[in-house]
Amino acid sequence: MSFLHRPVQPVVIGAAAALVAACLGMHWLRFLRFAIASILYPYELDYGEGIVWQQALLVPGPRMYGDINQYPFIVFHYPPFYHLVVRAVSALGIDMLVAGRSISLLAALVIGVVCARLAYLATPAGMERGARLAGAVTASLTVFCCLPVIHWAALMRVDMLAVALSIVGVLAVVSSVGRPFLVYAGGFLFLLAIYTKQTSLAAPIASLPLLLTISRRRTVVVGCLTLVVGCGALLLLEIDTGGGFLRHIVLYNLNRYRLASMIDGIGSLWPQVIFCIYMVGGLIIGWRNVAKGGSWRNFEIFKREVAENVSTRTLCTMTIYLLLTMCMIPMLGKSGAGQNYLIETVCVWSIFVGTFAAWIIEPLIQPWSKNERTERKALPLLSAVFLLWLLFMQMQIMPTSVGEYNRVTPQYRAALDSLVARIAGAKKPVLSDDMVLLMRAGKEVPWEPAIFAELASQGRWDQRLIIERINSREFAMIVTSGRRGSLLFDARYTPEVSRAIEAAYPYSEQVAGRTVRLPAD
Repeated sequence: MSFLHRPVQPVVIGAAAALVAACLGMHWLRFLRFAIASILYPYELDYGEGIVWQQALLVPGPRMYGDINQYPFIVFHYPPFYHLVVRAVSALGIDMLVAGRSISLLAALVIGVVCARLAYLATPAGMERGARLAGAVTASLTVFCCLPVIHWAALMRVDMLAVALSIVGVLAVVSSVGRPFLVYAGGFLFLLAIYTKQTSLAAPIASLPLLLTISRRRTVVVGCLTLVVGCGALLLLEIDTGGGFLRHIVLYNLNRYRLASMIDGIGSLWPQVIFCIYMVGGLIIGWRNVAKGGSWRNFEIFKREVAENVSTRTLCTMTIYLLLTMCMIPMLGKSGAGQNYLIETVCVWSIFVGTFAAWIIEPLIQPWSKNERTERKALPLLSAVFLLWLLFMQMQIMPTSVGEYNRVTPQYRAALDSLVARIAGAKKPVLSDDMVLLMRAGKEVPWEPAIFAELASQGRWDQRLIIERINSREFAMIVTSGRRGSLLFDARYTPEVSRAIEAAYPYSEQVAGRTVRLPAD
């Protein structure tokens, strides 16, 4: 390795690190540009946006979490906190779709900042400060390189807000030594996360061992207080909805499961493989550093180390958090599941990507020892350059926006504008699986196809309720994504409903990628 002379090695690794930093920064700016464009785009970017918009209009109100056998047929998939926040923001005179998407983007930016802080805390205090800062910035920017975040950061969906509340709660708990009020803040944030998305349990569970280590008495007090407030809110919602709240968020969300869907979902993440390698590297090096101290050999000493050393307690908590969020991966097999189930996982693993980057960059910042042979540092530095080069190559294939923008042209927008005008002018209700079109036209969502297809397939909803309305031509038109035989259509409409649509609405035309079906008379 002698060909890498002492003055050359820092220059080589420095150039590689600078290249990666520039690439990450440029990627973030491009992501932000497309995210802002997504917020301002007036039409659907994701199937679920329209129904969330409709739900936000009904929360709070007498129809929230109501009887699904009463027309219009609507299932509420999540607790109401996100919907209430959307209502509060839209009350300022902001378009509700813009409000919902803006909340998600703001939550994503908060996640990026918090991941930077957690990555900084997870690296040892004795490490060069410049390396710790570089790792923190890498962790933050990596969040916006993860496909689930790219696809969901600017959608009117509950996921980003739920993850933001969870991860800020973890930061509050990790930082609570000497500041006990942060434990109460963390418990409150965890409660809000659960009332945003009912599956947001990984963060509080991951924080529990640390809380018990720091102060069992305070943990019990905070736990009891959080439980009382949470159960009180649950009781009020159950009473107000006649028992409908739990039925909607639990029973009506038990979808069919396919192992092949889970495998496909995992396979779709192949571009993240280098980030996964960095994440594993961060875990290994972090725990190797803890093992060097020997405290792990004695449980009492280890507990004291966790309570006193912010790096150790952050590493422990985030490792548990990562393992728990990875338990969500099998959820990709649920019918209708998407990469939103992995948002929390990739955000947490970004923290370990940052810590690994810090360990790679540290040799560049450390003073070069004159007494150390060049060959002893050459191999680690070459490995660092190679890993940074892999990360640079990874960035070349990362997308920065959702696929909708691949087809948005002036003609496409004009076609959607025309379709919205037709829907707004219809004298009857309109059935559409692009529910943003209905909301934009000032129409109510009469029925959400996908969730009711699930319920009907499991015998938990009588689909004759909608078939009779279709047969009676109670809708001015029916707008679908594709036709029978296409993947999206078959996932949203049962064969019985599909046949009823074809019989009662035999005429069709194509508008902006949608099939518009019209009745015979």
